[in-house]
Amino acid sequence: MEMPVIILSGMPYERGFAHGRQFQDEIAHILSRDVALRSNAALLEARKRADMAFKAIWATSLDVAEEIRGIAEGSRQPLADIVLRCGFELFKLGSDSGCSTVAAKSHAGAIVAQNWDAPVEKATELGLFLHFSRNGFEFAVVASLGGLGWVGMNRHGLALVNNDLVLNGYTDGVPSQVVRRLALAEPDTKRATDTLMSMPHMGGRSYLIGDRTGHVAAAEVSAKTGTHFLPAADVQLHTNNALLAATSLEEDQPALLQTYPSSAARLDALQATFAIAERSVEGLKKVLSDETGSPNAVCKTASADEPTQTAFSIIMDCSAGEIHLAFGKPKPESYRKFILPLGG
Repeated sequence: MEMPVIILSGMPYERGFAHGRQFQDEIAHILSRDVALRSNAALLEARKRADMAFKAIWATSLDVAEEIRGIAEGSRQPLADIVLRCGFELFKLGSDSGCSTVAAKSHAGAIVAQNWDAPVEKATELGLFLHFSRNGFEFAVVASLGGLGWVGMNRHGLALVNNDLVLNGYTDGVPSQVVRRLALAEPDTKRATDTLMSMPHMGGRSYLIGDRTGHVAAAEVSAKTGTHFLPAADVQLHTNNALLAATSLEEDQPALLQTYPSSAARLDALQATFAIAERSVEGLKKVLSDETGSPNAVCKTASADEPTQTAFSIIMDCSAGEIHLAFGKPKPESYRKFILPLGG
């Protein structure tokens, strides 16, 4: 089984509408399932927060707001429910997808990669969406059906991956999927990190970013204290535990151990395998496929303690404009290559 590839073209609303219409049945099923998990009171409060969040999104980025509106109208679902689909933070709950991420300077530009771990059943809700405006290619994202996107690369060769962090605190703002889109609208790492610094973050998250010049950066963001950057380096590695002193002080340790008990072990495994790997796409394929220490390996397997496993693996070569994508637990030979038409 392969991840579906969807080409969307036109204005943001038109792209959103096409997304919603193509997956109308799937989105209806997903939202019905998610609604059934909430009490009426919790759902009412979340929808109120979604209405407020959409106003903030509209004020921040008309393009993103129009795309969300398009998804809602194309799928014939309430706008608030699509906003919730794009913003799990609005339920005041953490994510259920733990990840292992890499951003590294290579001999030619940055390579940015991620193993995205999630409950097994959520793998079938994913697609690779290629967005084209009237000016040509804009960006490619892996997204859940009805959502904006988890990771991706834009027409400038800027790539972004991220991890959930389990920090205390919540603030009103725009959901992290919107933040990712805003960062992906920028031409380079410096401008993308400026965007991260300018945003009110609703919860904890780490972002790893790289561009075609080889500039990589890693940030940890907090609802309480904003954006914090890891020391500059040619290699940045991350899982789901905070690495900086400022964010570690805010970390909810019991919740972290309950949600992502494998995080520290995965980071150790990632550091060990990357240390002996070639800093290239082929080297990263071997790193992300490594199952040493399974189930709590870089390539994760679901277990009783943590029922998530690698749902997809992505490697983005910023200089070459290539995405290498494996659906499910990866093997070095299981990646498909997509060559993106990068612009200036």
